[in-house]
Amino acid sequence: MKVLIACGGTGGHIFPGLSLAQELKERGVSDVLLVGTDHPLEVKLFGSFGIPYRLMPVAKLSANPVKFMVFLARFSSACFKSIKLLFEYKPDIVVGFGGYASFPICKFAALMGKPLFLHEQNCEAGLANRILALLARRVAVSFKETEKTFGRNAVFTGNPIRKKLLSVKKEDALKSYKFDPCKFTILILGGSQGSQKINEIVSGMLGLLSGEEKRQINMIHIAGIRNIDGVRKKYEGSGIDGCVCDFVDDIGYPYAMADLIVSRAGATALFEIAALGIPSIMIPYRFAGGHQYHNAAALEKAGGTIIMDELGLTPQMLKEKIFELKDNKAKLKSMSDAAKRFAMPDAARRLADCILGSNG
Repeated sequence: MKVLIACGGTGGHIFPGLSLAQELKERGVSDVLLVGTDHPLEVKLFGSFGIPYRLMPVAKLSANPVKFMVFLARFSSACFKSIKLLFEYKPDIVVGFGGYASFPICKFAALMGKPLFLHEQNCEAGLANRILALLARRVAVSFKETEKTFGRNAVFTGNPIRKKLLSVKKEDALKSYKFDPCKFTILILGGSQGSQKINEIVSGMLGLLSGEEKRQINMIHIAGIRNIDGVRKKYEGSGIDGCVCDFVDDIGYPYAMADLIVSRAGATALFEIAALGIPSIMIPYRFAGGHQYHNAAALEKAGGTIIMDELGLTPQMLKEKIFELKDNKAKLKSMSDAAKRFAMPDAARRLADCILGSNG
């Protein structure tokens, strides 16, 4: 059996696709091909997993006239390359993980009669999957709330996460980062590209901490490649035990040591955080359709996170909420338990069952 997995565009689309690929490999599906974009991050990620991959020259749709012309050119090229790849590889099954990167090859696979399966990571379904769902056999969803969008074609699986994240021990993680295990460890996440807004708020918060508050915490801040230098300067000489990174290949270590996470609300990060039972403050990205708010709202309703709207959010407000939670062990325990109940750690297995079972 040959399975083609289209999962490029952002880390939120890539990691679930990689998790499914690993699950299929473990089940004896030896011929799996990943398809993504030519973004440097994807090249790095795909190369590190040891699974064959192909790259497509796609771009985001934009209302800007110049960017729209770039989109048309790259989209046209991706269409021709998708058709060529489908004829060459001859997949038995095609699985798409949404986003602009997966649309061309999923569309042509379905039109060529290939069984197409989709996975929707977000609570609010994206445009690509809404369109492609008309051609798909089944649409797997991460959130129960999303089932109504796809009707009888939907199957609830959760969002696949990387298995190795569940096996890292906290003491090993703290030791690898040389952090004091007696301190409260805070992890700052802004998605695979980083978040300028979260970087600004957290950087501003550093100057508000008293000497005693600084001595109580460790911080690991994943700032993204675009903002790494500015954020790192804010930490230098701050007196905080911290580590600033642009991107972390093995996110399992930062997760394992975290007592609290401040994060965007992309579906992949949300389900990873939930599966590990880490209390969190989520600051949803306000744009891109606002889907992150719906993701976070589902987890907040379950009791696993606290949402703080970035509109009007100040460094002082974030500081107060962090230290309020730090000093409330019962609240942290309640959030952790709620997050674990919300999580679907076996989502990759469920998705593989859906794909292989429905195809059979």
